[in-house]
Parts: sequence; structure tokens; C-alpha cells
Amino acid sequence: MGAEPKVIRLDEIADVLAAHFRGKSEITVYVGSNAATPTASLEALTAAVEERRPGLPFLRMVHLLLQGPVPYVAPGLQDRVMTYSIFSAGEVRAAANEGRAYYLPCTLANLDSLIGKGRRFEPDAVLFKVSRNPFTGEYSMGLSVEALHTAVDNARIVIAELDPSMPFTEGQSVVDASSIDYLIREGVKPVHEIPAPDFDHLPAAERRIGELIAEHFIRDGVTLQVGIGKIPDAVIGSIRSAAYRDLGIQTEIYGDGLMTLQKAGIVTNRKKKVNQGYSTTSLVMGSRELYDFVHMRTGVQMRPSAYTNSAETVRRNSPFVSINTAIGVDLFGNVWADFIELRRYYSGVGGQPDFVRALNDRVHGTPIIAMKSVTEKGQSKIVKHSPPGIGLTASSYDGVVVVTEWGIADLRELTVGGKALALAAIAHPSVREELMRYVLEDPMFTKPFGYRPGATPRGVTLYAGRIPLEES
Repeated sequence: MGAEPKVIRLDEIADVLAAHFRGKSEITVYVGSNAATPTASLEALTAAVEERRPGLPFLRMVHLLLQGPVPYVAPGLQDRVMTYSIFSAGEVRAAANEGRAYYLPCTLANLDSLIGKGRRFEPDAVLFKVSRNPFTGEYSMGLSVEALHTAVDNARIVIAELDPSMPFTEGQSVVDASSIDYLIREGVKPVHEIPAPDFDHLPAAERRIGELIAEHFIRDGVTLQVGIGKIPDAVIGSIRSAAYRDLGIQTEIYGDGLMTLQKAGIVTNRKKKVNQGYSTTSLVMGSRELYDFVHMRTGVQMRPSAYTNSAETVRRNSPFVSINTAIGVDLFGNVWADFIELRRYYSGVGGQPDFVRALNDRVHGTPIIAMKSVTEKGQSKIVKHSPPGIGLTASSYDGVVVVTEWGIADLRELTVGGKALALAAIAHPSVREELMRYVLEDPMFTKPFGYRPGATPRGVTLYAGRIPLEES
């Protein structure tokens, strides 16, 4: 197993960094993410920054989504520490919108292009959580593998929190003791938990979306990528009710919903072409029941994001269905998910572009963008054009399938005019007529030959189920 790491206290993290990087003006610190955010270490390091601890270099903190408090993004510390967030929420999102944090756009499949050897953000140090196998003594990255292997392999200093609340996950999560320089045992805060979904009381709009996807795209033996949230939960609930068989999972994040399908025997992973027999994921986040389920379970195995999100792995596991959501879609079929508008940053691109591009030929499967037709404020998510200046997670040429509570718009192999008609047809009734008129009256949207106003456009399947909507 190699040499055991040296045990240190939380308040010694800054001293370790100062000693190892004496004379350096700045260093890059890669931070473990999501449910396995090393919150106690971040708080201890922030305290040292606030105290202007002598010898501590400027810190560039690079990470995906961090759960819990992130104190170093507080106003007034940016001359000593800055965050470079690849995916954000909460305090980090607010800081980025106020100029106190950087948003670093990158898909999960391409993380190594940022932090690999010789790259701009190659880590000098790593902060992350580990669990330990009580029988073998091995360490595991537990709930967050993402790009940690690359970070650990390239960093000069590796500091890990040993967290007894974190499950020991199987697969490529195991890290040798000799790869860890320092271990923190005391004062570690537990992993982040989120409540399990209530499949029996999901909102009507989400349930309609789930029903549409389950009925029209799920078949026995398909491999799934599904995220976390009300719409993915509704899809999973519909799949569970329909009792499909032998589904597989290859996803970037594994939550309670996918666990539910696996416990029910609907997910068996028997039909997968690669990683047959077990679910693969780079992140796990959810309830304590979920964490207990994945603990030492060979049926759920961790892999780096560069593998789970790679086009090659996705295509080899076809037929594949990818289900993601978005902030908006315009009539050209452009999709965006990290910005609400030019000056309102929201989250990050995550792995959505990875799966969309991997499935750009229908022979491999279906990339679905599932979203409610309106925001909580009643604003349409299907609009005439995307906000100027923002990036896109899927472009018009990617050919996605958009699903709202009103129906399905399969944009693959449609012309610009065909895409516009299809999207207008599944928009909310409050804007549908306006959008349809806009498309019909603008000659730039060349209409499909023989199309008659009022007819269902090509690629559209309207909702025909029995779930009523209050707003309808």
C-alpha cells in the first residue's frame, strides 16, 4: 500500500502550504467537489487567509460545484484568494456575478485539458475527502472522482480529510496511501446530503414530461444518463411505473432516482456493451440511504468524468438516452444552461455538451433536453433568439430532442424553419400563437413544403396523456 500519510490538524493546512511553496507568489489548489466538498478544510484555510498568515501564497481555488459554505468568496479576500469555478451555485454564483469569482467554462469530459500536466491550472496542491476500507486499509475518493486522479497525480502536495460519513465506493475511486501526503482526522464535517425525491408528489408539469420521455424514448436494454432534479425524478418515476427491463446506467452523477431503479431490478446493466453488469458514474449525491447503498457495492462503480462523459464510451453503450435540462431554447434550436442572460451567470455547462455531441447521430441514441415551458415567473423558456453573447450547450446543428409538458419536438434532421415550427408547437399556450405567427410571417424561416398553418409540424408529438395542468 505504500507509506501512510502524515496526520495533521485543520489549522495546520496553511502552514503546510506555506512551507512547501515558500518563495512562490501564487499556487493552484484543486478542490474535491459536490457531496464530498472538504468544507472543514476550506473554512480552516479561509481563516488563515483572513489572518494574512505569513508565507501563504496567493491561492487559486479550482473546483466543480461546492456544497455547503464557501467562506473564501466573501468580499475583501480577493487580493489573497480567488475561486475558479467550473460549476457553481449559492455563494460562488453570487460572487461570480459580482466580480469576486471566476467562472471557468469547461465540460466534464474535458477537465483534464484544464488541470493536466503542463496545463494552465495544473494543481500545486489538492484538497479532498477520502473514506477508508476497514478490511483492506485502502482509501477511496468516495462520492466524488470527477478529475481527482489527474489532480492527485500532478500535484506536489495532496491533503485529504478522512471522513467516516463517506461511503467507500468501488471502481476507479481507490487511491493509494502513498499518493496522500497529509491526512486530517479531527474536526472533519460530514458529507453533504440532499433529501430523496418524493416520486408520488411531483408537480404535474414534470410528471407530464417524464411520461412523454418514458413512453417515446425508453425501451428495454437502453443505457441512461440522467441528472438530479424534479424533471429527472419524474422521468425515473415514469420508468419505474412502466417496469422496463435490463436498463443500464452510464452517467456523470448518480442520485436517489437511479438507485431506486437499480433496487427495483429495472436497472441490471446486463445489456451494456462496456462496463457490463454495473452502473458507472463520476459523482454520487443524494440521501443517506443512497450513500449506504453505494458503500462497497460493486454494482455501482466510479470512473473519472473524462471516461463517463467520453463520446467513445457513450457510443459503445448505445442505444443510449441522455436526459438533461436547460435554461432556454431559441427557435433555431440553440440551447443554453450556464447563463440566464449576458450579465446573469447561473451554474455551468456540466456534461450536457458531452452527451449531446456524443449522440449527434441517431444511430447512437437520443440527446434529450427536458424542461418546463415557462419559468417560475411565467416567462417562456422557448424564445425567438438566445440572449446575445452567452455560450451554448447545444447549437442548432447538434440536433437535440426538446421535451416540455406540452409535447416533444424532435429537431434532428429538420431545417431551420422546421425546427422553429416544432419548438413553437410545444411552447406554453400563453406565447405559442405569437411564436407560431412570428415563424409563419418571417420568410427567413423557409416553411416545409406543403405545411399548412394549424397542422402539427414535422417532428412534433403533442402530449395526449391524462395529467391536467392548472395553468392550462
